[in-house]
Amino acid sequence: MREKIQRAMALQREGAALVEQALLVARSVAAPLRPRVVGIPRVPAESTSRPRTVIFVHGFFAAGPVFDPMRMQVERALDVSTADFTYGPIGRFEDVAARFAAMADKHATRGPIDLVGHSLGGLVARWYVQELGGARHTERLITLATPHAGTEAARIAPTGLGHALRPGSHVVRRLAATRHVARDVVHTAIVAGADRMITPPSSASAVEDALVHWFDQLGHNEMLFDRGVYERVIEALSLALESSPPPAAR
Repeated sequence: MREKIQRAMALQREGAALVEQALLVARSVAAPLRPRVVGIPRVPAESTSRPRTVIFVHGFFAAGPVFDPMRMQVERALDVSTADFTYGPIGRFEDVAARFAAMADKHATRGPIDLVGHSLGGLVARWYVQELGGARHTERLITLATPHAGTEAARIAPTGLGHALRPGSHVVRRLAATRHVARDVVHTAIVAGADRMITPPSSASAVEDALVHWFDQLGHNEMLFDRGVYERVIEALSLALESSPPPAAR
């Protein structure tokens, strides 16, 4: 009985997270002129440092505004600007990654970039870093509930983007084979232990040499609105660049 109650509560929280995502996207559509860069770099005029930008990449069947609460927390805590990348649910994975690379490279002309990707967005960010030259611009990469080893739930997913999420897909295999390209990019992987979209949830930790954090009670979309996750993201973005990240922690 207790297990059933816990499962029901987890489903309720995940449902509330999906509603919150829908409202964020709806508000963005209703106000299309609202700037998607929700903050500006706070760099003193006399500073000679190049400003950092944190770029957020959403997951399958979502949109950039779902990251707005997390972006606001990051901007309040750190001396960075933020941006997001939005893509549709239909198309080839490589085409989406190429469009993201063009956007990220533009931000990289101003200064170093850090990437935060949720679910499929984490694979897009990794593809940019490992396959499209993004490693030379990127200092930190944070993935949230990203299926680095694929997800069984995607076996019924439509479109090329959905196929990229499957275990053994060409995207998953290629990223595993070229992980060494990103050896100088600090990678933090955050896992939602109650994830029903990434099956098994441990797939979100299946990336070599990453610092891994587990949130056992969180669901796939719920983690986008969790204060503890915000704290881990901010902490990861604050880490000094290290050649050898510490071992996985739980």
